Amino acid sequence: MYFIGNYTKMSQKFSITCLFVLILNFSFSQEKFHINLESIGLVSSTDKLMPHYQYSNNYGLISYDQKSHFLLMGGMTYQLAESDNFALKAGMTGIFKDQIDESFLYQAYLRGKLFKLIDFSIGKEAYTPVSYNDRLTMGGFLINSNARPIPKITLGFYDYLSLPFFNDWIEVKGGITQGWLNDDRTSEEQRNSADDPLLHEKWAYIRLGKTKIQPYVGVIHSSIYGGTRPDGTQIPVDFIATFFAKGSKSIGGGEATNAAGAHEGFWDFGAYVKSDWGNMLFYWQKPFSDGSGMKLLNFRNKDFKIGSILHFEDSKIIKNISIEFLRTDYQSGPGICDPVYPQDHPKAGQIINLREVDDYDVFMLDVFNVSTSGWGRDEVLDYFEKEQNHGYKYGGRDDYNNNATYYNGWTYYGQSFGMPLYHTQSQMTYYAPHWNPNELMFIKNNRVRAVHFGVEGDICNGISYLLKSTYSKNFGTYGEQYKNAISWDEKEDYFFKGGKRQVYSNIELNYSCKKFKMITFKFSCSFDFGELYNSVGTMIGVRYILN
Repeated sequence: MYFIGNYTKMSQKFSITCLFVLILNFSFSQEKFHINLESIGLVSSTDKLMPHYQYSNNYGLISYDQKSHFLLMGGMTYQLAESDNFALKAGMTGIFKDQIDESFLYQAYLRGKLFKLIDFSIGKEAYTPVSYNDRLTMGGFLINSNARPIPKITLGFYDYLSLPFFNDWIEVKGGITQGWLNDDRTSEEQRNSADDPLLHEKWAYIRLGKTKIQPYVGVIHSSIYGGTRPDGTQIPVDFIATFFAKGSKSIGGGEATNAAGAHEGFWDFGAYVKSDWGNMLFYWQKPFSDGSGMKLLNFRNKDFKIGSILHFEDSKIIKNISIEFLRTDYQSGPGICDPVYPQDHPKAGQIINLREVDDYDVFMLDVFNVSTSGWGRDEVLDYFEKEQNHGYKYGGRDDYNNNATYYNGWTYYGQSFGMPLYHTQSQMTYYAPHWNPNELMFIKNNRVRAVHFGVEGDICNGISYLLKSTYSKNFGTYGEQYKNAISWDEKEDYFFKGGKRQVYSNIELNYSCKKFKMITFKFSCSFDFGELYNSVGTMIGVRYILN
């Protein structure tokens, strides 16, 4: 492995890290000041991707395409104010890599609380108020820990609060975020890419309180809007329309009838269960990217993530267990989004707007040479579905985390801040270098079925472990399976035809010194294998926390 040949070089850097730690130990010892230092060395035994669980669900700390590297993470927080009505903390973290030009500011934020109720934060912070234990699970659909911290302004209630006048029976939480995607998003010179788009996120939950079984329901909404095209064109902004996912006449075009901006989200149903031996969380989540997916009662949304997290209160060997089942391959079905004019028509391939048709019988005869009598919109639409859309409803091919207006979709610095199991074009170049994609969207694999298991606990005093494994079957995207967005002709060289099986697994060990409790040593080994690629990677690190 590459690591052996570079042992001397890396050991020298570890020595420098330890020296730096000793200096800090004598320099700062205030109660309000906290320092966190971590040095990490990673190696992969292949010339392809770093194993999945070496880089995913880690706030973009590790790059998926670096076979070996060393980094030092140095962070500090300071409690600026703390009282009954106001608390404020500042934090900053830098990442220093062996390639100096790849170092970057990882976190820089202010976080506080007003009247012990309202949470707020400003800046880049590696924190999510939505996901359920990304370290143990496969990761969340949105607002998760997979990509680098995004600069945001957030205001809300991060924890459940009891509503007044309900005697603690009804609890709510929620929040709203305004972010800025300031990474390089136009370097690939795609016409539908845009630099500096804005990110709007919000979430709202309600649950039953004051009982051992606490059912809840929540909804999460994320939208990308605004930005600048590669040719300098500014994309118009209509925040109110974006907030409510409504059309905007001020923007015009397709966003006048659909929705202003790109939209994603998911429903979250579940229950917290308390027992004598521990706690349980059960959840059923339904992703959506348009109105057809958001409407649960029309049964077109067949995608889901079903999971549970079990916490054992008095057990040391097994403290937490995660079990999850994922399906995102249906995406409202393979039907194309809208009816289109036939190939022999002057408007061939253009979308048919049935609202603009005055006489449907005349329209059917003129455009399709079909004689009808007394037909209305429903009959015409039914004809289109049978003859043009292979019997499927229109509005399918939802394409999670992708959007035709924003080529990079829900990614930040090349990594998805949507579902971590999705693969981008950059990742695919490592395991399918000879495949020629359509180049329409950046995420090339978002139709996935997966089963996940994770467990963590203590082996003995001072030594803890984390073990998790995910089996997946990957189907790519509808946009790549067919020749174009309105085509039913499959590409002959479609890489994911029939589905590609892949397994991601990881084992992690942490050792805390009895004598020096501020120091923790970490080791992990990951194995990925299957029909996509095979990869083995290891990581060693040391963490120092000064309170």
